[in-house]
Amino acid sequence: MAGNAYEKEYQIHYYEIDYRRKALITSIVDYLGDAATSQAEELGIGMDYLMENRFGWVLYKWNIDMYSYPHYNEKIIIRTWAHSFRKFYAYRRYEFINSKGEIIGKADSIWFLINMDRRRPVRINEHLCSTFGVVEEDCPIDIENITAPSKVDSEKLFDVRYSDIDTNGHVNNTKYIAWAIETVPKDIVLNYTLNNLKVTYEKETTYGEAARIFTEVIVEGDKYICHHKIIDNEDKELTLLKTTWVKNDIFKK
Repeated sequence: MAGNAYEKEYQIHYYEIDYRRKALITSIVDYLGDAATSQAEELGIGMDYLMENRFGWVLYKWNIDMYSYPHYNEKIIIRTWAHSFRKFYAYRRYEFINSKGEIIGKADSIWFLINMDRRRPVRINEHLCSTFGVVEEDCPIDIENITAPSKVDSEKLFDVRYSDIDTNGHVNNTKYIAWAIETVPKDIVLNYTLNNLKVTYEKETTYGEAARIFTEVIVEGDKYICHHKIIDNEDKELTLLKTTWVKNDIFKK
């Protein structure tokens, strides 16, 4: 682990849980984004710094492994650190720790820095590197490419709402995850647990647009693997996701 690790505690609230009283994956992902933002704020390179320099961090990929989900009212620690930078790419890692000190999940992520006026990538400067305590050109994190659905087993259409928009003016990354899960058959959602989530964000969308989600469901032994594709009004690909689901009775409680 890098020496620049940052930790923040979260308590699982009622509005962040599912029917089993366990934290939703979207709640976990919200914690991850919040922890990274909190670290940047504490270091003086948070939202004000980004706005002054017309920078913005854009999420490119997630790979999230869940070994156990925290329950309602439980407290967990999100530990995160900047792993490495390369040109305009930033690689960040996370660990999720329960009240017993056990690691209940891990995540890798890839981000890139953009110029907010031109909406184009910009090289990560020395100030950001040194403040995060990272040497540029460190080994990057590899997250596998996701295969788009080869057939459609289910699909849904969502309109983008005001509440879906984040500080960069586009749809918050957790919304795409929520949309994809809405297309997973109910039997899987009720009887299986999501233990791996991979996401690749390819294009942003904004308020007033619509998003259509296509999902393919594959049975692989005693688990289900779902491939999801999200497109916009013009049939342009916005996001690819892969969700892996294992039976509730074999998933760690």
